[in-house]
Amino acid sequence: MRKTYITNISLQAKGDLLKVLYEPKGFTLARNRVFSFPVIPVIAENQEAGDEVTVLAVRPDNADTPDNYAAFLRELSELGIGEEAVKVLSVAENQSDAVSLELLMRIIEEIPDESLVYGDITFGTKPMSAVLLYALSFLPKIKDCEVDGIYYGEIKRAGGEMVEASLYDLTAFHLLGDMIDQMKELGVEKMPEALRKIIK
Repeated sequence: MRKTYITNISLQAKGDLLKVLYEPKGFTLARNRVFSFPVIPVIAENQEAGDEVTVLAVRPDNADTPDNYAAFLRELSELGIGEEAVKVLSVAENQSDAVSLELLMRIIEEIPDESLVYGDITFGTKPMSAVLLYALSFLPKIKDCEVDGIYYGEIKRAGGEMVEASLYDLTAFHLLGDMIDQMKELGVEKMPEALRKIIK
């Protein structure tokens, strides 16, 4: 099966990103592991023999990122995925509307048709995370692919020390958007009430 994974490369820590065991919230990861990039256990969980894997790495143009990218490649290699499966999408660190729109289009263009897509929106600036989220929302409307997972990793700290690491599955919000589109096409009245029933 063709599977595509998308993540940002962090600007933080300059090659010394914290390795933690993120606790999945509201879902399970049978193949969870200690890692720096939240997309890694997502890949491990969905990895199957014979998969055709593409990894899109959004990498800000900044001198601090090469070591973080190398760390990302090392974590991928632990899953048996080589650098040849990675497509780097370089982006200016300071995003303008034009830069963000260009990134969104590049993500959409690089996603292979007929693939399951998984996105990690943890790292990067807030605009970069938003671009990834919008790209994942637009993809099934534009290309022959299915978004199967959207994730966000959070580290909570107190006094400068980590106290909790959590991984959130945001896929339900994407599915809800699809339902809203379908309900609108069907002319469903009182959509908030209908959505409330669906959520329950």
